[in-house]
Amino acid sequence: MENINIAIVTDDRIYGKTLGMAIISVCRSLIVNVYSKAEFQSGEEEKNEGIQGEGFDLILWDGYVQRTDGSAVVCLVEKPSMACASESGRYRIYKYNSAGNIVSDIFDIYGKITGRRPAIESLKGTNLYAFCSWSGGTGCSTVAMAVCQELSRFHERKVLYLSMEELESTGCFIRDEGNYRTMGYYLYNLFKCRGGIGADKNKIEEYAGGKPAGEEYRPFMESFVMRDDFGVEAFRPTKGRNPLLDLHPEEICVFIESLINSGRYDSIVMDAGTSMSAAALTCLEMAERICLIAGTSGDIERENNYLQYLVALASEDMIRKMVKVENMSKTDSVEDYPVNHNWRGSTSMISTYITIAKDNICSQEGKVRKVLLEGDFGNKISKLTNKLLEPLE
Repeated sequence: MENINIAIVTDDRIYGKTLGMAIISVCRSLIVNVYSKAEFQSGEEEKNEGIQGEGFDLILWDGYVQRTDGSAVVCLVEKPSMACASESGRYRIYKYNSAGNIVSDIFDIYGKITGRRPAIESLKGTNLYAFCSWSGGTGCSTVAMAVCQELSRFHERKVLYLSMEELESTGCFIRDEGNYRTMGYYLYNLFKCRGGIGADKNKIEEYAGGKPAGEEYRPFMESFVMRDDFGVEAFRPTKGRNPLLDLHPEEICVFIESLINSGRYDSIVMDAGTSMSAAALTCLEMAERICLIAGTSGDIERENNYLQYLVALASEDMIRKMVKVENMSKTDSVEDYPVNHNWRGSTSMISTYITIAKDNICSQEGKVRKVLLEGDFGNKISKLTNKLLEPLE
């Protein structure tokens, strides 16, 4: 990503230096300079209450300024209620917000106020993996997150975890600072600039940095994602129902395409869970490999009904690219127990590739659940990840 040059203009030097160091600690691609207002202004401009911002992409001005002379100025205000996204081209940020939230605001405003986007070195190709289950309580999300961390830690992948659950559990695995830029806000920004019936073309072009209405526009990913200790990223969850489940198949394709075209990820892990929404089923169809997480209930008939529905929806390719995992099993290996049969003698449509024993696979650190990629569980996740990375025959 190219560097963004920022000037922090404040008479409170301690605050300015603290804010600058906090911003850099969150994002190294930001170059921050701290000035007093007297240092930054010339005598003539000071009389006219103007700001000269030549050489800076953004100016964070401590306080409210009447006139900006066309400079990219963002006012730092004392109260959250005074902050706003835009008011006649003016932007205001709450000065005592967390550093992560301020950086998110900077990236979002940067695109709107300058019409430019930070250049990102695109990764070559993006692999899509999906996790699903026909029954709740099988640990589908835990296994999906474990695979994400395995890809990031040991395969040097840039990974995005994407929850398709009715109520997202992303916050259980990654600490959320509470930024209002959530998944729902990303979707709003993404589709707002695509136009529609009654859309104001001028407003759309203004929001999209001068691009024609309907032309591809992607919000800054940095403004909407959170990450864990291993670099796995995920969208900040929206309160209430997951907004992805309300998307039509065409819309979910646009959404996934925007993630791929961001050039930010080479692996996207989609956790569909038990969802049977059109969006979740579309993600399963798009995925290169599907991991089916089965429990120990032995309800093979219900599992087969689920698989037959997927085949009827798409094709037998859904089964061909599927890897079955029996999670929370009482056995250590597939050979120890006839996991592909139930007491009625029914046979599963796909055989179990690996079993994961029921064990302590997570530790709780406050509100965040930390996956333990150690011991037998870590070895099983490593084997599963290598299987998903293998190309289909």
